[in-house]
Amino acid sequence: MTREQAKQNLISIGISEPTDEQVSNYLNQLNGETKKEKDKAAEYKAKADKADELQSKIDEIEAGNLTELEKANKALETANNQIAELQKSNAIRDLREKAMTDFKITAEQAKTVVKEDGSFDTTVLGQIISEKETASAQAKEQEIAKGTPNPGGGGSNQDSEKTEAEKIATSLISSNSKSQSNNDVLSHYLGGN
Repeated sequence: MTREQAKQNLISIGISEPTDEQVSNYLNQLNGETKKEKDKAAEYKAKADKADELQSKIDEIEAGNLTELEKANKALETANNQIAELQKSNAIRDLREKAMTDFKITAEQAKTVVKEDGSFDTTVLGQIISEKETASAQAKEQEIAKGTPNPGGGGSNQDSEKTEAEKIATSLISSNSKSQSNNDVLSHYLGGN
């Protein structure tokens, strides 16, 4: 403000002839008050700038926290998927073990009977059981055939194939060589020995 404007202001507030000293005091007082207000305005502006800076930091932190939260949610989802996959694998393994026990099949056969999705392949199971029954029947036939004497009566090891009666007759012939008539009967029984 100029000195003339200050003088006019003093006249308007009731001082009819302001002195130079009164004008100077008025201007000094006005400038002091103006400076205080400018300082306050500068302080408020600095605080407003600081508040804006803090708000942007808060926004960044919230965005960062959201990102951390998203990361945690993704990790949780991955862990839940792995748990579900392990549970599925365990259930399939349990089904295969039960199939091995119940149907007396091998682990490889159980893998073909219980599929990766946990379903049963009854056709494969039927084939395995049929093969086992066939193999069992063949083994039983071979076992029976081993215990049956040769139909022709001959064999490479005659002593082991002789009945108990034949063994007794042979011992009687060797111990009773004096009685020819008894030996003829026994010899005839033994087939000419």
